[in-house]
Amino acid sequence: MMTVGDFQSPSRKDIKKAAYSNTQTYNYYYTRMRNIAMSVYKWENLPESCNARFLEKQLYYRGFAGFVPDPLLGWLSLPINPSGTINIYEESLYYTAFGNNYPSRRFARDKIVIVRNNLNSIPTDFVVRQFAMRLYEVERAIDTNISAQKTPVLIITDDKQRLTMKNLYMQYDGNAPVIFGDKSLNPEALRVLKTDAPFIADKLAMHRAAIWSEFLTFIGVQNLGTEKKERLTESEADANSGFYSMSNELGLLTRREAAEELSDRTGLDVQVINRDEELSLDRELNKVMVENSIDPDESAGEAE
Repeated sequence: MMTVGDFQSPSRKDIKKAAYSNTQTYNYYYTRMRNIAMSVYKWENLPESCNARFLEKQLYYRGFAGFVPDPLLGWLSLPINPSGTINIYEESLYYTAFGNNYPSRRFARDKIVIVRNNLNSIPTDFVVRQFAMRLYEVERAIDTNISAQKTPVLIITDDKQRLTMKNLYMQYDGNAPVIFGDKSLNPEALRVLKTDAPFIADKLAMHRAAIWSEFLTFIGVQNLGTEKKERLTESEADANSGFYSMSNELGLLTRREAAEELSDRTGLDVQVINRDEELSLDRELNKVMVENSIDPDESAGEAE
């Protein structure tokens, strides 16, 4: 039983609702960020028997994968595991390739092409989960702060009127224009204290944007951070571009090394590009075309 000065424990329904919102918020950010991270790089001219989506999935979750020459199916992009003696450069002399409905096959190192997610073969997933957790915490803090603006009160009442107060609060929380109380309601048996929660959702939103910017820079997607472009000094813009370029190169370097080796093995011109750079080039091209375009009516007048 709650006494004066105690706080009523949340119901199981409230706890489940909050837990559901927490899980959904985390999954929302994790799914978005995972999809972006797995779409950064674009493979071109791979053998038809290879699958770029599956390859990037292995790099994202496992940190490395391999192109292996199957005697019947041709070159395949599959997960691999070291399965032999380690040489002086800490590389296995043999690797076992495996997959769904595919029998495990052991290959000598010089028969396959290893693709690394980065120089240390570190998966991307665990870092994305860290960013997703940080964004989840900020997002739920924003929700809580906004909710506190709507209900900046603490109601203290006796046990007899607790259910009545709860029902009245539900009307208030549901934006009821008028709240009615019956004759049994004793206004002297309750007290209302203002919590005066400060509004900080706007500051939290800026922090959320900063985390997003850090994540995009980490995976090699160009962004201007939390500052507007016109507020950035030239040195700040150059520094931001430098961080982006280095992050971009970390994943691009190892993929291009594998693409070059696979090209030598197959005779195909296998290429890897950053989709963000491709989109940036398209945007710049469109900008140039717009800036140099001539109005059709004006052009027709000059022709006459």
